Amino acid sequence: MAKKMPSISAPVPGQSLTAEPGSRPWENPPKYARVEDALEFYLDDLSQPEKLANALDKIEEGAPIGLLVNTLQTLGTSKGLHSLDVGVLISPVLIEFYKSAADQEGISYTIGDEDQGKKVSRAEADMIVKGLMDKSKDTDETAVVNTENEDEEEQKTGLMARRDGGSEEPAMEEEV
Repeated sequence: MAKKMPSISAPVPGQSLTAEPGSRPWENPPKYARVEDALEFYLDDLSQPEKLANALDKIEEGAPIGLLVNTLQTLGTSKGLHSLDVGVLISPVLIEFYKSAADQEGISYTIGDEDQGKKVSRAEADMIVKGLMDKSKDTDETAVVNTENEDEEEQKTGLMARRDGGSEEPAMEEEV
């Protein structure tokens, strides 16, 4: 009975380097090089009733607006619509667009950059800092002891270390 070989569906290392230079959309000049042009494209495209309804449904389901916008600008970059920096520059405007559309429909939303963690009081923060300072002092003292021992060992070994004989090689005298 023959063993089945596992199927590997990953790309071969270096496969991305075999494509002809300029054959990928992101390797060519972008379609919209200016921020204004990219914004006009996105706002016209996202204002279409069907696309806006789909996006608002996702926002209503709990998808953060920031995630939707980052996905849009990443896809736009990979399709060659705009450069990465133009995508980053238009992101805040697209977030505001979705926020105002959600507000008009009465949909609650999250942007995605809200602090999800617990708020720490000033006293708790001081205790944490003090604890970290104490730990760093302990590690500094042990590090000093360890480095002194390492220095002794380093003197005995290494490419440029002196030989065990302890004598230095005599200096070469110049002939006149």
